[in-house]
Amino acid sequence: MREISCPSCGAPVRFMSAQSLLSVCGWCRATLMRRDLDVENVGKMAELIPDPTPLQLGVEGKYRGMHFALAGRIQVQYPDGAWNEWFLFFDDGRTGWLGEASGTYMISFETEVKEPLPEWEALKPDQEVKLNGRPFRVSDIRTARVVGGEGELPFRVMSGYDAPVADLQTETEAFATIDYSDGHPRVFLGETVEFGFLDLRGLREFEGW
Repeated sequence: MREISCPSCGAPVRFMSAQSLLSVCGWCRATLMRRDLDVENVGKMAELIPDPTPLQLGVEGKYRGMHFALAGRIQVQYPDGAWNEWFLFFDDGRTGWLGEASGTYMISFETEVKEPLPEWEALKPDQEVKLNGRPFRVSDIRTARVVGGEGELPFRVMSGYDAPVADLQTETEAFATIDYSDGHPRVFLGETVEFGFLDLRGLREFEGW
């Protein structure tokens, strides 16, 4: 872990993992990018839209027996609503993502695939795409809008950019997301999970719970 003073307001800012390249100051929302031994202030992160999520930074849980903690969040909007992508640190050194959309939860991991991926413009609903030999079908194609982020993240995230993404499914709970926002597609493979399956602790408390 590395802790620094925010160059904007002086508050302590932590980089818990060597894989974290960006951290958002919790006090002034300065966006800090790590570059070797230095940290650069690259702007101010927009305020996130208030939402009723029970999740928050620091929540801990387990996935298939392995403990994890929520270290960061990206909030994304699309015409029908919004969703969160929570960045996870696992005790075995892995990182992953917990997607949260309308009460549905999905665990995924960025994965290299051997097959060439279709171009964004060529994607069609119900199209078959093979990922490491496994057939998936395109279930959703959309361009979302990144609202902003908080906590630690593994890549630079700034407010107000478009994120072209495609969701793919199998006949089981397995799913994939292909993110085209970086110029080259990134693949995230995972599965849909029940909220109780994750054994979450440290959740937000709401009046009446």
